[in-house]
Amino acid sequence: MKIARLAASVVVCLGATAGCSGPETVRSAPTIVTPSVTIQQVQPRSQRWKDVAGPRLRARAELVDVVAEGPRQAWAVGFEDGAEDREGTVVVERWDGTAWKKTTLDRELYVSGFDVGGPGDIWIVGDGVAIHGDGRRWSYPRLSGLGEHRFTDVSAGRGRAVLVGTDPARQTSFAVEWIGRKFVRRATVQGQFGAVTARHGQVWVVGAGLRDGCSGVRPAVWHAGPDGTYAEMPLPDVPGGYLGQVWATSPDDVWAVGGIGGETTPWFACRTGGAAPGRAEALVMHWDGSSWQRVAVPGGDGPLVSVTASGPGDVWAVGSGSGDTTVALHFDGRAWTRERIYDYPLGRVAVTAVPGTPELWAVGAANHEADYGRDVILRRR
Repeated sequence: MKIARLAASVVVCLGATAGCSGPETVRSAPTIVTPSVTIQQVQPRSQRWKDVAGPRLRARAELVDVVAEGPRQAWAVGFEDGAEDREGTVVVERWDGTAWKKTTLDRELYVSGFDVGGPGDIWIVGDGVAIHGDGRRWSYPRLSGLGEHRFTDVSAGRGRAVLVGTDPARQTSFAVEWIGRKFVRRATVQGQFGAVTARHGQVWVVGAGLRDGCSGVRPAVWHAGPDGTYAEMPLPDVPGGYLGQVWATSPDDVWAVGGIGGETTPWFACRTGGAAPGRAEALVMHWDGSSWQRVAVPGGDGPLVSVTASGPGDVWAVGSGSGDTTVALHFDGRAWTRERIYDYPLGRVAVTAVPGTPELWAVGAANHEADYGRDVILRRR
């Protein structure tokens, strides 16, 4: 799962009167792009999203990603005791159905990716460090032969872990797979790997491709089937666009989110083009088994940073807004709705569906750029 710092955006109601409280609805087939929706009014925070108390973390604290395997099994990762010039100590929190409990790791790290294949298969990556938990202890497997590199994401499941990263100096990216006790190199490509999901016997990596250096940024998707060969896929041309998160519910239903223009994301070596800083827009793409298409979503929001889904008719994406808010977009198979889930930006906000339920978890951090920043956990039931 991928984490990214992105510019904020305004969150509002469509065609509503003063004091509206329900979500905005935008009718759109998932493979049709329509003009941006005209925004008329600020939308109040949805009452469906509730704050949940977690373990007390020392400021500056932040949660950056969350994974759920069921109503009684969820994990969140972040840090505590951070400062303006460094990340703090890594913390992993686990939900047991009643409360969140934390484990502190003896490591400072800028966490950029996190996934859980089960209680005995937890992966955390960031900078040039990979951390693996087997349920009893934490280890730090090393990746050799790449020189300077930075991990950007990891996907784990069924005894398999795929890690992706970049070499910003050369604008190249790599994918490796953890096989028992060692890493095996799977791909090295020109471009920027931002996020990965390895599910259903397939690997999907999203990020950005570069044409003519940093002046030609475009969203990019790479795919690997059972034979392990990575190939870049044809996508609609979106100048200045990039993808920072991906989720697959099946080989024929894959969702990717990101933005167009705006400020640089931490995994990306170039500043993205196409829009002035602070005026970026959301980007959603969908794979239906035959082609990738850009998906129309409600207008007025900035980049989306996290996506989750339980099926083609239940897709959620979250991002930040320039109106100092955090927004969630939901697709029910026929239409998109927007909910404002927090009255302030939540830093590297992340969302995950809870399998077998209609519930969602979201995590982030309020005042995330200040020394008194605090972690936030939200639940939608």
